[in-house]
Amino acid sequence: MVDNFIDRKHGREEISYPDVQWQHESLKPVLEPTYGIILYQEQVMQIAQVLSGYTLGGADMLRRAMGKKKPEEMAKQRSIFEDGAKKTALTANWR
Repeated sequence: MVDNFIDRKHGREEISYPDVQWQHESLKPVLEPTYGIILYQEQVMQIAQVLSGYTLGGADMLRRAMGKKKPEEMAKQRSIFEDGAKKTALTANWR
C-alpha cells in the first residue's frame, strides 16, 4: 500500500481514483490527497461517513473496532456500515 502511494506520487504507477471496480465517485475528495490510496485511519473514518452516513463518533468506533480486530465487534460494524450504505442509496456486492 505504501509502495503504491510512493510509486503514484513519483509517477511510476498510474493514478486511478475512483477505481472503476471498487471505489465510488464520492470517495474522490477523500482519496485524492493520497493518490487514490487509503493510508490513514482518518480516511477510513471519512469513507464511513461518506458511504454509510456514520457520525464522527460512530466512525471513530469503527476505527477502534478495526484496530482491536475483534470479530464480533467487526461483524457489528459491518452490519451498521451495510445498513448505512443502503440508506445512502449505494449499491455494491458486499462480501
